[in-house]
Amino acid sequence: MTTRQVDANELLTQVRRCMFGERLVIEREGKRLSARVQHVGVTGVKVVPETTLLEHEGGPGDLNGVTVDYADIREVEVDGITYVLA
Repeated sequence: MTTRQVDANELLTQVRRCMFGERLVIEREGKRLSARVQHVGVTGVKVVPETTLLEHEGGPGDLNGVTVDYADIREVEVDGITYVLA
């Protein structure tokens, strides 16, 4: 897997390319968490934290994600390349 250091504009470009299930790392209130994309929107990304996915025992459509601002995203994995905010 390849890792690339990118600026905020390039990271945003890659996030907008995301499909359902792509991995993001988010930083909120000084804490980092890994999450999976549920939906990419105009003002942010709706994600499901990976810890929620691991503990989930219901059907695939009954998870409610949380919307995070684009500014909270620190890295994204797209097509086998991890883009990390420099």
